[in-house]
Amino acid sequence: MQIIFQYLSRDFPHFFAGASLERASTIDRLAGFGNNESVYSDAHLHLDDLLERDPEFFLRMPSPDWRGAVVAHDIEEFNRSEALRRKIPETIAGFGIHPQAPQWDTADFLATLAEQKKIGFIGEAGFDFFGDRPERVRNEENIDRQRRVFEFQLALAAHHGLPLLIHARKAMDLVLGYGKEMRKLPAVIFHGWPGRLQEAESLLGKGIPAYFSFGTPILRGAKHAIETCDGLSADRILSETDAPWQPPAGALWTNPWHIAAVVEVIASRRNMDLEAASLLLRENFIKAFGLKE
Repeated sequence: MQIIFQYLSRDFPHFFAGASLERASTIDRLAGFGNNESVYSDAHLHLDDLLERDPEFFLRMPSPDWRGAVVAHDIEEFNRSEALRRKIPETIAGFGIHPQAPQWDTADFLATLAEQKKIGFIGEAGFDFFGDRPERVRNEENIDRQRRVFEFQLALAAHHGLPLLIHARKAMDLVLGYGKEMRKLPAVIFHGWPGRLQEAESLLGKGIPAYFSFGTPILRGAKHAIETCDGLSADRILSETDAPWQPPAGALWTNPWHIAAVVEVIASRRNMDLEAASLLLRENFIKAFGLKE
């Protein structure tokens, strides 16, 4: 466990190591994408979970000019995802300790991946108090458990200059309390943004380099997601699928090609041409994950 404490910021008094802002290079940098109407950018998907449901998903990717951010949460999943990434268009890899399982057994592995520049972002990390399972009840014990794991990942992201991808449910007030620390990061990416437009604007108003990713909930007209998608500054919007999770109506699971429907809704809601929206979302993807054009 010693490696864990090397990355905990001085901003958290119960931990004792500093963090620098030296920028780390990322992997799988994206090539120029041209002026192609079939440009898709998926800011969040789970390849290993997708393979369990569709063993040949990689044969049916949405477009040759598709790019994705791949998340993993345990060592075996990460290794399998790395093998799958070689079968599909270019992606960026991430690893995080999920708030639904805030355990320390992969913390050293995460720290090593960041140190060796084998990941391009940390996450998903955050807070989750959705549902009635004992570990999800919002009480002092569960808040403390999730807070410590989140603070470790926040500090690690700051130390290595990596974007932090956040998962937050029924916990936006906790996330907002880390404004000072999040301002130190190159980007903070809110996966499946669950909040209100006012909350998104509050984060940006604090000087946090935040991006807000929208997925299949906007296909079913999720009120808060639509509100934020409509009103947010265009340069802060991302598209995602969260494949295979959060399936659209009538689907057993979410597939990578559902990104096309998500982009169509974003374009429609913002009164944009579909090609222009696709290119905007790619530009935002590149900026959020610190990639080269």
